[in-house]
Amino acid sequence: MALDPIDSDALDGASYDPRTRTLTVSFESGGVYEYYEVDPELVELLERSQPHPWSVVGEDVRAHRFRRIG
Repeated sequence: MALDPIDSDALDGASYDPRTRTLTVSFESGGVYEYYEVDPELVELLERSQPHPWSVVGEDVRAHRFRRIG
C-alpha cells in the first residue's frame, strides 16, 4: 500500500480508506499500524497539523482499536 508522505519528525506517511474507515500510519521508527473506525475529520486534522501531526492527534488516534502490520 502506498502511503502519502507526511511532513513530520514522528511520521513517515499515512493513508486512509474511507470505505473501511481505516487509517494506516508509518512511523519514522519503522513501525506501521492500522487504526480502525477512524472518523474522516480526525484524518483531515492529521493532514492539516503538519509538521507536528502526531502531537496534535496522536492521543485521539491511539484511542482507536489498532494492530501493528509492519
